[in-house]
Amino acid sequence: MAYCSKECQKADWKSHKKNCLNNESLAEALKHHASTPLGMLESLLLPDGISRFELDKRLEKWVKFHQPLLMWATIHSLSLAKDLSRSRKQVLYIKLEARRDHDNSTGKYFRAMDAYTVNIGEAMTWPAPWPESLDALRQLQDESESVKRGACAAVMVECAPLAVQTVPFGSLKNMEDTPIVESWKEMLMREIEQGNRPYKNRR
Repeated sequence: MAYCSKECQKADWKSHKKNCLNNESLAEALKHHASTPLGMLESLLLPDGISRFELDKRLEKWVKFHQPLLMWATIHSLSLAKDLSRSRKQVLYIKLEARRDHDNSTGKYFRAMDAYTVNIGEAMTWPAPWPESLDALRQLQDESESVKRGACAAVMVECAPLAVQTVPFGSLKNMEDTPIVESWKEMLMREIEQGNRPYKNRR
């Protein structure tokens, strides 16, 4: 999860710790899958002959690299400056494709094929792990708001054959003066394609 400050991240460690442990369990399962016949077959189709486990690690690095951009896009796509409660109703979804032309640049590991907002109520009826992921997001939101730490929004990123993954952003508040950028999608797609990270510290 991304936070507005180190102080908020430290304060939220109790609830964030459980998610970290779940991520470790997923990593172990992916590592085991890599040694199975299906896992070895998949590596023939993925860029650079990598396994699903290695693809997941690339996605983790890519998300960290583009975190400011993803947070910026989430804020503008959901129009959170107008109404923070929209973080409870919608998430931003980004469909990704693993790139072969990444030139060993973390920011170019993936290409955005599409990006759009999704209604949480509708997504709760979609196949796993969508309902489970959104339930976990709701718990984060409840905990954050109960201690008046601010809203929690999220972007869902998906790159086959990996399952959809939640990237939450916590401690969101006081954005009334933030102008909404209507062309957020075009800017998001362009910056991801170019592997840029120019949105640090932007709101």
